Amino acid sequence: MTAIDVHLPVYQNFDCHGCGNCCRNMVVNVTDEERRRILDAGWAERLGGRELFVAYRFRGRQLCRLTHQPDGACVFLGEDGRCRLHAETGLHVKPLTCRLYPFVLGPGAGIVGLDLRADCPSVAGNRGRSMSLHRAEIAALVRETRTRPMRSPPEWAGGRGLTDDEFKALAAAFTGLLAHQRLGLRDRLRAGARLLDLLYVARLHKVRGERFVELLHMLTQAVVAETFEAPSPPAVPARAGKLFRQWLFLHAIADDPADLALRGFQRYRRSWARYRQSRAFAAGVGPVPAVRPHWPAVTFEALSRIEPADDALLEPLLRSMRVKLDAHAFCGPGYYGRDALRGLTALWLLPAVSGWLGRLAAAKAGRERLAREDVLDGLRQAHHTFGVSPVFSRLSERLRLHAFARPGVPGALLAAYGP
Repeated sequence: MTAIDVHLPVYQNFDCHGCGNCCRNMVVNVTDEERRRILDAGWAERLGGRELFVAYRFRGRQLCRLTHQPDGACVFLGEDGRCRLHAETGLHVKPLTCRLYPFVLGPGAGIVGLDLRADCPSVAGNRGRSMSLHRAEIAALVRETRTRPMRSPPEWAGGRGLTDDEFKALAAAFTGLLAHQRLGLRDRLRAGARLLDLLYVARLHKVRGERFVELLHMLTQAVVAETFEAPSPPAVPARAGKLFRQWLFLHAIADDPADLALRGFQRYRRSWARYRQSRAFAAGVGPVPAVRPHWPAVTFEALSRIEPADDALLEPLLRSMRVKLDAHAFCGPGYYGRDALRGLTALWLLPAVSGWLGRLAAAKAGRERLAREDVLDGLRQAHHTFGVSPVFSRLSERLRLHAFARPGVPGALLAAYGP
């Protein structure tokens, strides 16, 4: 078999610190084979006949997931915070979803890319060993999942195909901006938004090969020089603001185990509540609906008055974006099959999503400026749904993303909502 190039983001650290976050907030679907392994290991008897699996329907599909304890913990989470499947019967008995987390293996252009979910506190906080020291573990997971590079890169936009070299140059241009040593961290985000502005209007259908790479280099140099002049950010267009607040709402409504357990009237009541909440987000005035149980009682206006974080505190956010770019997980198979331009647009909306969610944490703590823990909290909440929640695969969200891909819009949203 031909050796596969597995790209590891060596600037990202990770080790599991046993926080149990993934054992409480993930829906773990299991295959028939995984279900059989758990039963063959005697877990039905070990847990005294407790229900281990729940069958449910989701978007027309019949699925099976691990059940949860009354407090929300996975049925296999022990009192010591460790997975009993792993501790008592071995790693091989755990479902693949659990063994992968927080790693996300995906096909890249000529590589297998490793993305990481920053809803894991250890990933967001960059705690642990360098990913280079996890190489053997990652290689084994690649073999087990049979992940392979893309057959061809995602399109640019409007049906214009990209070669591997063009796609890699595109990802490298935005990665280079996020790592640019002469720019502050917030300015790096602004430079990326400005590069998107130029690419929205560039006529690239006939620009191919080396000319495409050269043009990207010239545009990148231009936005860096322009960023040093620090132009005032544009105001958010009214329509874009409304669409973005609805986008925020969708990032808040992850279908967690408690949601999937609802039946009958309870499910109807939740749907009606979500409709009313979405209307409130669209308006963007008055009290913020308590979409998640831990959200504080606060108004949209009060959140808008919370000051952005100090520049250095944005490092976790930029690191998470670099990981997605390096893994080629910002479009195509890594992001709902979106073309490269729309995928980059969604990635550059991530800071605004994280910043708004982080302000909820700041408001709960009574802070008037985003602190490090607020930035991390916002990033973790955003990553719980970004590229994960199936709601963003809908046609309506494809059209919404198309509406965001306009000159000035990502930069305006970054300035208004970013951390």
